[in-house]
Amino acid sequence: MNENLLEIKDLSVEFRTYDGVVKAINHMTFNVPEGKTVGLVGETGAGKTTTALSIMGLIPNPPGVITSGSILFKGRDLLKLSESDMCQYRGKKIGMIFQNPMTSLNPVYTVGHQISDVIKEHQDVSAKEAWDKAGDMLEIVGIPRERLNNYPHEFSGGMKQRVCIAMGLSCNPELLIADEPTTALDVTIQAQILELMKGLKKKYRTSTIFITHALGVVAEIADYVVVVYAGSVIEMGSIQEVFEHPSHPYTQGLFGCLPDIESEESAKLQVIRGSMPDPMDLPVGCKFCPRCNEAMDICETMEPEEVMIAGEHMVKCHLYNARRG
Repeated sequence: MNENLLEIKDLSVEFRTYDGVVKAINHMTFNVPEGKTVGLVGETGAGKTTTALSIMGLIPNPPGVITSGSILFKGRDLLKLSESDMCQYRGKKIGMIFQNPMTSLNPVYTVGHQISDVIKEHQDVSAKEAWDKAGDMLEIVGIPRERLNNYPHEFSGGMKQRVCIAMGLSCNPELLIADEPTTALDVTIQAQILELMKGLKKKYRTSTIFITHALGVVAEIADYVVVVYAGSVIEMGSIQEVFEHPSHPYTQGLFGCLPDIESEESAKLQVIRGSMPDPMDLPVGCKFCPRCNEAMDICETMEPEEVMIAGEHMVKCHLYNARRG
């Protein structure tokens, strides 16, 4: 992935609680190229949202601690910035759409007030100019500017999400992080939001990290795929490489869980047995080993290394190493 806007290198995050240490992110590494969308895929608890919060500098400390790694935005390490310097990036250069639009908006302020506040914070404009820009942003996401004076409770779930997208894009950020923006919406509204985001991506050429657990959504919007399991990247590559040749048993299992509407056979869907490991007690070797039907002895004791398959396609799996060897 050349000409990277964002480079995450060897990132590790843990939460130190009274019950023990939760290892949320474990040596995560991936890049976001300029003008491209990277789909971050994984089960609930895989560490996707924690990764997003690390980029935004919003890991609560305590109990969260970034123990290693770097997050380079245009070559500058965000983890070394002071809070005041980070505020110049957060919202202005890096925008974020949070997971639940119902709780992302302040119920006691109008949506116009909330969007214009973001604009005034990061741009040298008057209150009237910020208000006019807020109206422009609403119209871009398909909401009449007359609704600037409405409160969040006066909008449907899909409309709230459009407001959140307008807010995230209001300062024309170079990077947009969308944390499962369609999860709480019905299928029809999901499709509308995805079409909206694809159109905005084409219009503004904004680099995007799209966090989701749905492979169908990734296929619809992403250029690259990063598969995350137990806080680690286990497979990544272009959308064509990963979807046409899924190589890690976990990725293959995710595809096996999808129904094939074109198949005439009434075969049962495959199921990935077991559940995600406890982040307070991760396996010693491969984190997926206890759930893997093709696990070998080495998987129980040694963590697999990265293997480049072809082009930009990478996988971390002893099984693939064994086949190659």
